[in-house]
Amino acid sequence: MFADLNRLSEEWVLPISPTHRRPQIFDATHPNFGGYMGIRVPPALLAEMKRADLMVALGERMTDSVSQSYSFPAAPQPQLPFVHIWPDPNEVGRVWRPDLGMPCNAYEVLKELLRRGEPADAKKRRGWVDGLNAIHRKLLAKEWEPTDDGVNFAAIVCEVDKHLAPDATVTTDAGNFASFVHRYIGFRQGQVMLASVVGAMGSGMPMAVAAALRRPGTQIVAFVGDGGALMTGNEIATARQYGANPIMIISDNGMYGTIGMHSYVRYPERPLMAGTRLTNSDFAQWAPRSAPRASRSRAKRKSPTASPTPLPSRPSRSSCTA
Repeated sequence: MFADLNRLSEEWVLPISPTHRRPQIFDATHPNFGGYMGIRVPPALLAEMKRADLMVALGERMTDSVSQSYSFPAAPQPQLPFVHIWPDPNEVGRVWRPDLGMPCNAYEVLKELLRRGEPADAKKRRGWVDGLNAIHRKLLAKEWEPTDDGVNFAAIVCEVDKHLAPDATVTTDAGNFASFVHRYIGFRQGQVMLASVVGAMGSGMPMAVAAALRRPGTQIVAFVGDGGALMTGNEIATARQYGANPIMIISDNGMYGTIGMHSYVRYPERPLMAGTRLTNSDFAQWAPRSAPRASRSRAKRKSPTASPTPLPSRPSRSSCTA
């Protein structure tokens, strides 16, 4: 399917924008990658996307996250011609009024379009596609703001991205820390990302254990926050029991970050932040019992390009990084 999607994009000169928590559908380094349609698309990218004269949701159910809180496409009446291709006839037309609703298999549609052949004027889109891709590549650049109170988690994610295997599985729990994974890891076809589409906490580590059992011998990396680690991080014991070897990377900021952020934004005058703080154990100390190897990062290294302990491309022992 990946090869056919690539071919359709190239022959028809179409930008492909993978949707929320499905970034591996299209290679982030492909020149026709049109940006990631996740939560809160950056304004510059979204503005360029809105120059489109047609939106095709190919195999996408369409949700509040993908539609930028029902603003693009607008619900119920989209502001541009909209084609919705999804296998469930009860879903097509339920929230949006598509100009063409197709309750069918998305891959069958893709293959039929390839058989039909590209339009004669397909190349007219080249400049717009290049513009989308340029914004995407700028957002993907390994650049981040310095911090004076620890390590910017962007630096950790960018370093991990350098060492991901072509068939790696990356899982994320829910939380603000996950936004760095979505922005800075350039997923490629063949890799897998697993995350809770509904944003529920606690799924990151169990998904990593499941992936390690389902894809034995491959690299599995789980990103979790300290809140999620306290919820289900003990599943690393299950991994050890069954010989699975995921790598768990914990973003430890001592609080429920997303909950604290939304509480402060909505009610800045209320002392809600105190209720989101956590008193954590030393996560690195989990290692002697559950994971043979652990490390801790408290500040940015002088050279972000030098990793003292690169991620193994194939698992040998479980590890935990806090």
